[in-house]
Amino acid sequence: MLRTLLIAACSLIVAGATALAETSPAYILVDVGRGTVLAHDDSDRRWPPASVTKVMTAYLTFKALKSGQLTLSSPVVISANASKEPPSKMGYKPGTVITVDNALKMMLVRSANDIAIALAETVGGSEAGFVQLMNAQAGALGMNGTRFRNPNGLPAEGQYSTARDLAVLARATWMEFPQYREYFAIPAIRAGNKVLRNYNILIDHYRGSNGMKTGFICASGFNVVASATKNGRTLIAVVLGESSATQRAVTAAALLDRGFKGLFNGVMAQNLSRFQSRPSPQPPVNLRDQVCGKNRPKGEDDASVASLGPRFETMPPVPVFTGGADAKAVSAPAVASVGGGGSVNIPLPRLRPR
Repeated sequence: MLRTLLIAACSLIVAGATALAETSPAYILVDVGRGTVLAHDDSDRRWPPASVTKVMTAYLTFKALKSGQLTLSSPVVISANASKEPPSKMGYKPGTVITVDNALKMMLVRSANDIAIALAETVGGSEAGFVQLMNAQAGALGMNGTRFRNPNGLPAEGQYSTARDLAVLARATWMEFPQYREYFAIPAIRAGNKVLRNYNILIDHYRGSNGMKTGFICASGFNVVASATKNGRTLIAVVLGESSATQRAVTAAALLDRGFKGLFNGVMAQNLSRFQSRPSPQPPVNLRDQVCGKNRPKGEDDASVASLGPRFETMPPVPVFTGGADAKAVSAPAVASVGGGGSVNIPLPRLRPR
């Protein structure tokens, strides 16, 4: 019934969009302040989270900042392990030092896989140690349908989550770390002379958007965790498995619109912490053939892009740079590798392939 209502509400704005034929997207809409579920469909289905995984990487980094383990000026060293990650990435050489502050901006705005690994190694001592922290934290939050295998969401056997679990994580991040919310809402960063825009197009197309995180791998389709605030009320929409980057934004926007208009109130209103706390036993979704096979959707739908409204600018691109870390915590070789902690000779980032 809810799926039928959503499709009817979205039909005008998504006309002409190519839908995934075999598996429909999963979604959930949550009232953050009340902690209630307003709408959902297939939200207990195991799904590859892709780069939405980086919300957990950010969450654990925020915990390390809150505990005093790190500060925003603490060094994050790009290891050989981190530098080997595929795009999307910043492409810095091993030994390059950046601050935690810049690392968070690079990871959350441009979804840099190498930076996610470097942050994980900084917080957890090693990538493997950090993954253990990720799964322990998921258990503590009640994310019972989630298993992490890496800090960036790149394809990994046995890595999955659910729309419901990702809503739990997003709400916890929003509620527990209000001082760091703005990291998710940065529309673009500037690295050297290169401006790198956020993959979450809702940030500069949907009024009230607070950002959050997008994700994509072939097995998952196009995922998004989208937050917005209007009239003092914050909602989070999680959409998994859409057919394009634009379509995930359109679907999330439609959910948010209906939520703010009160069209879902009284329909669900179940407590998120207890809702679907036992995930579906079905195996994780794999949309590789649908999303990346020979019959994959071709290009974006201009009508869908236009339905989001004109683009607006909330802030200019935020500069990011190498160096600048607390010199007391950086080893001498690491400082030397970035010119004594300066911000010169910044390599151009390597972008996500089309």
